[in-house]
Amino acid sequence: MASVTRIHATLRTKTLDFNTDVNILLPDSPDEDVPVLYLLHGMHGDYSSWLSGSAIGKYARMRNIAVVMPSAANSFYCNMKYGERYYDYITEELPAFLAKNFPRISQKREKTFIAGLSMGGYGAVKIALRNPDRYAACASLSGCLDLASRIEEDKVKWESVAIANWGENYREVFPNSKDDLFHLIDTFPKDKEKPRIFYACGTEDYLYKENQSFRRYVEGKGFETHYDEGPGVHDWVFWDHWILPAIDWMMGK
Repeated sequence: MASVTRIHATLRTKTLDFNTDVNILLPDSPDEDVPVLYLLHGMHGDYSSWLSGSAIGKYARMRNIAVVMPSAANSFYCNMKYGERYYDYITEELPAFLAKNFPRISQKREKTFIAGLSMGGYGAVKIALRNPDRYAACASLSGCLDLASRIEEDKVKWESVAIANWGENYREVFPNSKDDLFHLIDTFPKDKEKPRIFYACGTEDYLYKENQSFRRYVEGKGFETHYDEGPGVHDWVFWDHWILPAIDWMMGK
């Protein structure tokens, strides 16, 4: 089992025009083409969430995989209407930074994966669907996959986030947009290789119903998927339990 070096980098990004932090776990192995997992946090989280809430460092050692953990505020990994261009940062500037500064991290599609929890689960699936030439597979843990339904069901918690990301007319802007997972599934380019999708949700999680609606919708759409569920709520006990099976499935183990 290789050891892992933890790297805390602060980037002065052109995309965001301010400093932002990222944690990187890089295996200390002789490999020159190390698989990489972009690992996304949930709402109210940041680049430190996965390290403080889970044993991701141990799992990176076990699987000899680099793990990249950026910050994206409560952006739902989009270019915000009233905020920053986090989608462009995560999908363009951050990979370019890694390629320049960490050449051992693979740039190959078959060795590049993306996963996240809650908001990050939604972000991982969205980013993989919109960038199929880069990501072989994605994973969502307790993901907010049916976002439009979630916003309508709990406006007190979610409407301010929806307005910040998509504007006051989010009900018209969000559906059938590049941020709508159902639309991305329906309009996925026929000439592109589909990313494989892993998702899991606790049966007592408040997002369980939304995960079931996404599961029903994606069936028969030609995507290779793997769904798991088990006892659990929206917490680190569930996410820490399921991230290693998600990594193994994405890596084909």
